[in-house]
Amino acid sequence: MKEYIKLAWRNIWRNKRRTLITAASIFFAVLIAIMMRSFQLGSYGNMIDNFVESYSGYIQVQHDDFWEKRSINNTIEFTDSLQQKISDTKNVKAVFPRLESFALASSGNSTKGAIVMGIIPEKENEMTRAEDKIVKHRLTKLVIDSLKNNENLPPDLMKRMNEREDKSFTGKEDLKIHLGLEDYENADEYLSIIANYSAFDGEYLKAGENAVLVADKLAKYLNITVGDTLILISQGFHGVSASGLFPVKGIISLPNPELNRSFIYMPLSIAQEFYSAYNRITSLAINVNNNDYKQIVTTKNAIQEQLDPQEFAVMDWKEMNPELVQQIESDNTSGKLMIGILYLIIAFGIFSTVLMMTAERQREFGVMIAVGMQKLKLAGIVVIELIFIGILGTVSGMLASIPGIIIGHNNPVRLSGELAESMESFGMEPVMPFALIDTYFFNQALVVMVIILVVIIYPVYSITKIKEIDALRA
Repeated sequence: MKEYIKLAWRNIWRNKRRTLITAASIFFAVLIAIMMRSFQLGSYGNMIDNFVESYSGYIQVQHDDFWEKRSINNTIEFTDSLQQKISDTKNVKAVFPRLESFALASSGNSTKGAIVMGIIPEKENEMTRAEDKIVKHRLTKLVIDSLKNNENLPPDLMKRMNEREDKSFTGKEDLKIHLGLEDYENADEYLSIIANYSAFDGEYLKAGENAVLVADKLAKYLNITVGDTLILISQGFHGVSASGLFPVKGIISLPNPELNRSFIYMPLSIAQEFYSAYNRITSLAINVNNNDYKQIVTTKNAIQEQLDPQEFAVMDWKEMNPELVQQIESDNTSGKLMIGILYLIIAFGIFSTVLMMTAERQREFGVMIAVGMQKLKLAGIVVIELIFIGILGTVSGMLASIPGIIIGHNNPVRLSGELAESMESFGMEPVMPFALIDTYFFNQALVVMVIILVVIIYPVYSITKIKEIDALRA
């Protein structure tokens, strides 16, 4: 066997050009398959982060009946022992108490139903990064009319701003992306001018502060802004009447379109007072160190074992977001279909190179058989040759994909203009990151190696059926 391996290794380098062409076809097949799958899985990870980390958390502990009925009466008592018990569970990173209910939000002649969530501002910001979502700029009609008088701004940029009239932005970078300012040579100058004119007041909440943050589209519907007073009317704990006046401290732009139309944040202590639900919460949202779903299920089960199932329900993010799961599964199916087509193209590409190699070597095979080499032994040497070439192409493709994956993960593709707005309308941040190396990385390489092993069948069959006279004349 050693002699066969040594002979096969020497054979593949006798014709370096042919070997490199065959290895290159495998190299690009592995590289494209890995990069494509990394991009696809990275997009799913981004979707999960946007939905899960901005609202539900990876795990929630609730009253047993809260998820089905969403009633303020289905609350749990928030105690230090409960929080400590959950915090001490393996893989739990942080715990965030919340009091969530509904209220009629009113301002002037406008009224709309809204979700009110009481939070501990500093802790909530650790998971949802709510402070980063405070609106800092808004392109109102007045702002755009003022900018029309500025001769430094090009006409096509003014057109872009007109198309985004009354749109809100969470910072200068957000403004730059949505206006596509990277297309202009003087982008920084234009950004400075637009940011100065469109500056919008707004601050994040502080613990115990009698104030609220209102979701952007809800604020527009109610025609309120920072400094205005919002009227909230609802039903509190055990039927107590709940009503109050709350100053608007900031407008918040949420990635989820539904929440952006109906969400209000207020400090937890103020919400408990408003609903007369003193020292009570509707849920404990839990952030984890390892967000792999298997680890989340393990953590969820560990928490469940410590709590009374008659009083508490423990849910993971898939149970709380079935629509998101269906959306990802649907897209993943279409993605697998696309990568299946890619594998089919890859298979034909590899087969064509092997076919070419087999045809070129007909005379060589004929000579070797004529001098006494058995056909099966010759086929075995060719199989070893192709395995060597397959390993060479596969390993080099895997190594070449690593820098691209790392760069794509740390510097995700950031979309701008209409494409960014389209993604945001589905509740996703307009970035396309790559997924870090995981099982998919080796799975793609494994599939390509299986394709190579299937393709090897042809040269083996061709050698066993070879006719020496015809081969010597080739």
